[in-house]
Amino acid sequence: MSEEPARLPNPYRSAGVWMSIVIPLFMALNTWRSASDPSAFIAYFGLPDSADSDPAFVYVYASRALFLGLITAVLVWKRQFTALKYFAGVAIIMPLCDAFQVFQAEGFSAVVVRHLVVATYLAITAMLLHRWEARHG
Repeated sequence: MSEEPARLPNPYRSAGVWMSIVIPLFMALNTWRSASDPSAFIAYFGLPDSADSDPAFVYVYASRALFLGLITAVLVWKRQFTALKYFAGVAIIMPLCDAFQVFQAEGFSAVVVRHLVVATYLAITAMLLHRWEARHG
């Protein structure tokens, strides 16, 4: 009598994996928004109108968002959940720095909170991926 091979767990039953799938979609949206209308994105990002005079940082943001979104998409596609867990955890630094930048520029407090919500989303994603990996890794 031969034993059946062990079935690999379905990662798409993990909320962390689904939350990871949202990240490249959000990054693609931000890439498009920032590259297509830098002035509107400056306001959305939470910086004062004076930043409108030189929107070069918006194009830097767009390239950063594109890069991060593509890396996340590749990690999800290749099912590299350990790397994805660490990537989400380390990525928390970006929205925290964004929140601080907006705060220092005396931007809207609601925008600061939005950046902090993004950091929290990444922390929860990393935690859920860690939990899934501990159970099935």
